[in-house]
Amino acid sequence: MDVPRLQLLLREIDHRYVAPQSPSMSFLRSFHDWIHNTLGPTTSWTTSKLSILEDTSSAIIERAYPFADTEMRSLMGKLTALAIVIDDSLDDGLAGEAMYEEIGNFAHYVYIGKSQTSGLLNLYHGCIKELSHALEGDAVLRGIAVTPWIQFVDACLLEKRLLTVDTKLRASPYDMGYKDTGNNNIKTKLLRTLLTWPLCLFLCSPEYIRNKTSIAEAYAAAIFKATKKQDLLLSRYIKALPDMSFHIAVINDLFSFHKEELEGETANMIHLRTQSLKDRRGTGSHGEWTLSDTFNLFCDEVRDATYRVDEILRLEDCEKIVREGLDSGDMGLSDVDVAIALQWRGWRDGYISWHLESQRYKLDFLRPEHPQFSHETKLDFATSGGWVDFMHSAFMKITQKTK
Repeated sequence: MDVPRLQLLLREIDHRYVAPQSPSMSFLRSFHDWIHNTLGPTTSWTTSKLSILEDTSSAIIERAYPFADTEMRSLMGKLTALAIVIDDSLDDGLAGEAMYEEIGNFAHYVYIGKSQTSGLLNLYHGCIKELSHALEGDAVLRGIAVTPWIQFVDACLLEKRLLTVDTKLRASPYDMGYKDTGNNNIKTKLLRTLLTWPLCLFLCSPEYIRNKTSIAEAYAAAIFKATKKQDLLLSRYIKALPDMSFHIAVINDLFSFHKEELEGETANMIHLRTQSLKDRRGTGSHGEWTLSDTFNLFCDEVRDATYRVDEILRLEDCEKIVREGLDSGDMGLSDVDVAIALQWRGWRDGYISWHLESQRYKLDFLRPEHPQFSHETKLDFATSGGWVDFMHSAFMKITQKTK
């Protein structure tokens, strides 16, 4: 991983590392009960594994949605936890085969109004319906926020199928008609193809599957609604959504890369996109395109996407209004505009801060308090609890005025 380039990115987008604030006990208590007493019985996961899941899915929601109320945090936390369980379960040997069969009809049953066949999928479907109810009143936002959770299951099916393709037959054991190819030893072939999965299948457009599996659009849509009653002039902000979604997916790809390199993993966006761009001239010793070139390209692209969102939401002006106590109307903005801009700022600072804190990503050396952290990246005014408290107080006043 190109650490200097990642540090430069943090400076370029004016990242403000925010230390964890006091937890929302109402959210954490209810979420703990749900994880162990509602989700747990639908899985074969141990208590310790469920506890790790609880920590991961609650922490990212608390950090990335600092202004959201308990109801919205709970919905996003539950859906995040369920998506993790579904994704991980597909890699669990014979149990993964059973899960593949179960989720194969998930979207179909949603569309025809039929009950799901497993407790886990019933729970997932129920949470999707809860989210849909919470977003009643804006059909466009509801579609943007809800549909990706359904598409995520289909994306898992597609990814599993592509990862098990036999390159000679150009078919997967999961394809209809595979048995008619004369290859009846499906289990043996499945094992072999899993060990030698063909990168070439992803190279035409590696972003296609990543966009579906990341659920980025759903997470972006949730930025707009701290509470289900919050006013939202969606048409004013909809132009920011594509870049928000890109930011969410690519930030995760960039901050996951260090861990993946340590583990020797190559089935990730950095590697796949490097292969897809191999015909470009890069910085390799013979002019070839390298992993470092792709990493730098992603950093440039996510930086530019972040700038565009900031500009559309007029983030700088909104922060000035809050910081200096100005009247939003004097700057051609409304209190609704200011609230949305603060929610975006809260997301992007919290989302990155969560990656820096999580043991999963092994990026503690990028946090401000770490001795290796570049002093140029540290922003004292942003890391202080006073600034965070001030922004929360300002947000509450603004949202109260818009009710």
